[in-house]
Amino acid sequence: MAIIGFSLTKILLERKETPIRKLEVKSKLHMVSMEKQDMALIEGKDTLKFNFEYDIEYSPELANISFKGFVLFASDPKKTDEILKGFKKNHTIDKEIQTQVYNFIFTKCNIKALQLEEEFNLPPHLQLPQIKVEDIKDKK
Repeated sequence: MAIIGFSLTKILLERKETPIRKLEVKSKLHMVSMEKQDMALIEGKDTLKFNFEYDIEYSPELANISFKGFVLFASDPKKTDEILKGFKKNHTIDKEIQTQVYNFIFTKCNIKALQLEEEFNLPPHLQLPQIKVEDIKDKK
């Protein structure tokens, strides 16, 4: 089972003119729906389409970034119905599949969000690695 496709269908960034005080950034990933696609992308595999929404919210109301899109996932035909039933019944996904799909979404959307944040002069929503003076002294 593997990810075989990804597409963003909507990107929305809204920057508001509010002074920055103590800035807090929250993000939320929501799996909206899952469905079987009638595609024969990989022989002997079913294709599942995971529709998602990923939101990044700066507070106090500095900005919001929102992504909508989907991930295409190749599934073993024997497990496809079980995966779909689990999602429809209680909105859960097998932990192995969920980890793979969510990490892929986070990677793609966070990279795009960092690009947009730079363009709109917003602070990064993720803490980026930084070198400190102590680190440089230790290496010498």
